[in-house]
Amino acid sequence: MSDAVPFDPPYVKKTTSQEGERWVAVNHDGTEMPCEAPATWAPASAKTASASPSPKKSRGTVLNVPYAEKDEAKSLGAKWDATRKKWYVPDGVNAEPFSRWA
Repeated sequence: MSDAVPFDPPYVKKTTSQEGERWVAVNHDGTEMPCEAPATWAPASAKTASASPSPKKSRGTVLNVPYAEKDEAKSLGAKWDATRKKWYVPDGVNAEPFSRWA
C-alpha cells in the first residue's frame, strides 16, 4: 500500500481498520486526525427511496423552437429551460399561440 496521499491536503477520508470504520482529516503535512463524517455524507443503509432523485417537475409544454424564432416565442410568453436546452410554455399559459412549435 502506498503512503502517498490521493489528493492535496486537507481533506477528509473514511478508513477501515480492525477497530471498524472511522473518518479522519488529513492535514497539509499528511498527518491524520479523527473527525466526524462530512455533513453531505450518508451511509448507503441510511438512504431511502425518498432520498433518490425525484423526477423533474413538469414545466408545461416543451417546444421545438428554431433559434431564428426564439425572440418571437419569448415575446409570446415561452420560457427557456437551460437544463434541457428547450423552450417551453409554462403551466397556466395558453399553449394555442405556440402550436406551430409543439
